[in-house]
Amino acid sequence: MFGRRKRKVHARRRRQQLFLGILFPRAKSKPRTKAKPRTKQLNVNEHPAGDPPRGIDASPSPLVPNWWGIVSGQLTSWIALGPSFLPRTWWMTAASVGLSQLYGYAVGVGARAARNAATSFIRRRLAPSNPLLQAGHQLAKLTSVWQILLLSGLVLGTTAALVSSMNRQREIATLVDEEPPTPRIQLLGMAAGTAGAMGVLLAVRLFRLQSWGTRQLLLRYLPAFAIPFSGTLLSFGLLYFLNRSFIWGRIMQRIQDAAVKNNLKPLPGRKPPRQLERSGSPESFEPFGTLGRHGKAIVADGPRARHIERYWDAPAKEPVRAYVGLRPTVTIEEAARRALRELKRAGGLERKYLCIYVGTGTGWLSDWSMAAMEFLTRGDCAMVSLQYTVLPSAFAAIFDRHSPQQTAQALYAVVSSELARMPAAKRPKLYMSGESLGAFGGLSEFQNTEDLTRRLDGAVFAGTPQFSPIWQELTEHRVPGSSVIRPRIDDGSMIRFSNRLGDLEASNAGTPYAPWGDHRFILMQHPSDPVVWWNVPLIWKEPEWMTEPRGHDVTEHMSWWPWVSFWQIAADMPMSIATKGGHAHRYYEEYVVAWAAVLGIEADTDTLIEAIRPHIRPH
Repeated sequence: MFGRRKRKVHARRRRQQLFLGILFPRAKSKPRTKAKPRTKQLNVNEHPAGDPPRGIDASPSPLVPNWWGIVSGQLTSWIALGPSFLPRTWWMTAASVGLSQLYGYAVGVGARAARNAATSFIRRRLAPSNPLLQAGHQLAKLTSVWQILLLSGLVLGTTAALVSSMNRQREIATLVDEEPPTPRIQLLGMAAGTAGAMGVLLAVRLFRLQSWGTRQLLLRYLPAFAIPFSGTLLSFGLLYFLNRSFIWGRIMQRIQDAAVKNNLKPLPGRKPPRQLERSGSPESFEPFGTLGRHGKAIVADGPRARHIERYWDAPAKEPVRAYVGLRPTVTIEEAARRALRELKRAGGLERKYLCIYVGTGTGWLSDWSMAAMEFLTRGDCAMVSLQYTVLPSAFAAIFDRHSPQQTAQALYAVVSSELARMPAAKRPKLYMSGESLGAFGGLSEFQNTEDLTRRLDGAVFAGTPQFSPIWQELTEHRVPGSSVIRPRIDDGSMIRFSNRLGDLEASNAGTPYAPWGDHRFILMQHPSDPVVWWNVPLIWKEPEWMTEPRGHDVTEHMSWWPWVSFWQIAADMPMSIATKGGHAHRYYEEYVVAWAAVLGIEADTDTLIEAIRPHIRPH
C-alpha cells in the first residue's frame, strides 16, 4: 500500500516539473568544465602520507605489541637474571624479570618513536631519487629476514643468560650459606615474569584503545583542539576515582585486618611470666593479653637469673623487661609514660645499665641483643620498649615512617627526664638499640653524630636503612680510603662499623683502631643486607658501594644497571629475613661481641654465644 502511494507522489511531481518547464523555459546551460581538484584538508586524526603511523594505528592491530619494545624488553631480562645479594626463589626472579622487561619495552618504544621522527625529518628534506632514500627502501625489503635473525639471536641469548644465572645463583648460595635454587625455579620465574609483563602491556594497550574510543566519541561534542588529550584525561580520571574509592581503600583495609589478626595470634608455649621484673606478670600494670604477639614472646622468653648464675657461677639479678603493647585508644606519648611507670615498678631505674629498645613495625625486638646484654651484665640491667604499629616493617617503612621516630623520641624524653631527677651517683648508664626500622627510629631522635654521642653512653644498631640521616652523615664523613660498606670513623675510639664477627679491632685496611673511649657505638651491617643498601636513587644512579670491592658475602659479578638493580635488590628484601644468621638481614651472634665491646665487659664470647643460644626462640 505504501509503495503504491509513493509511486503516485513521484508521478505527480514529474508532471508538475514538466508543466513548469513549458511555462518557464531555462536558458541553455554551458557545458560543464572539469572541476579543479580541491586541496584535501588534513584531519586531526590522520597523518601525512609517507609518515610512520601514530597512535592507535601504530600496529596492524591495537593489541599487537611493539616489535622494538619486545626486543629491548628481552635484552633487559638478560640483565635482570644477573646476580644480586641472595639466591632467588621463583617469585623473586619473576618480579625482577617482569619489571625489567617493562622498562626495556618502554625504552624500545621510545627508540622506535625517535627513529620514526628522524626518518620523517630526513624524508621531507631529501629528494625521492636521493641514494640515501633508495638504500633505505632496499633495507626495508629485508625486514622479515632481520626479524628472523634477531629472533634467533634472542632465543640463544636468553638460553645463555639462564645458564649464566644458574651458575651465579650457586655461587651466591655458597657465599650466604643457603641452598642454591634449582634450574626449574629459574625457568618458572622467567616464564612467570614474562607472562606478568605481557599482562601489563595488554592492560596498557586496552587502556589506550579505550582512550581512543573515548576521543572518537568526544569528537561530536568538543572542538578539535580539545580532542587529543581529552580521552586520555577522562580515562585517567575514571581510573583514579575507582582506585581511590574502591580498590586502594579495600587493599589497605585488608592489610590492616591481616596485621591486627596476626598481632592477636597466640604463640605456642608462651605463658605469662612469674617474675615481677617483667611486664605481663601478676604484679605488672600491663596485662599479658595486651602486649601483642611479639610483646608476649619478649616478656615470656629470655634468660632468668638462675641461667645467668649458672653461666658465671656467681650471683646474678633478675633482668628487667618493661614492655607496653599497642592499644587503639592510647597515643605513643601516653604509651611511653606507661612504659616508664612499668619500668619504675619493676625496679629498672635501680639497675646499673638501662637500654631503650626501638622495635620494628610489629613490635619485634632481637632476642640475641637483649640476652647478650643480660648475660654480660649478670642481670644488672633493664630494657624498656613499646609497640607502635601492627604493620610489618616493609609496609611501615613505606606508609608510616613517622611512628618509629615518634616512639624513640617519646621513650627517650620520659626516660631521660626521669634520670635527670636522680642523683648522678645512682643514675644508670643509658643505652639504645634497634634493628632495621628500629635503628632508623632510634637514630632519628638525635640531630647529628655529636648529639648522639653526647646524650647516650652507647648504642648498638643493626641493619640501619640508608634513609637514616645519621647513617648518611657517618658514611659521607668517613676517613678517606675506607669503604662505604665498612667506613672508618675518625680513629675508631667512639664509633665503629662491623660487617661480621671479629672485625671490631681493625679497619678493612688492617689499621688497628684506637682504644675505646667512655662512649661507645657500633653499627652492624652485612655486605649482603639489601635493607641497608636499597634506596630510591638506585633507579638512576650507581651507588658508591658498587664501585668498591665487594664484601665477604657478595659476589664480584654483581653490577649496577639503571632501574634493573633497584628491583633486583628490592626483590631480595623479603627473603633477607629468612636466611641464616651472619648474612643478609639476620643479626644473631654478632650482638654478643658488639655488646661486650660497648659495655666494656671482658667475656669469652664463644662460650657465651653457646650459653645464649638455647634461650632464642623464633617469633
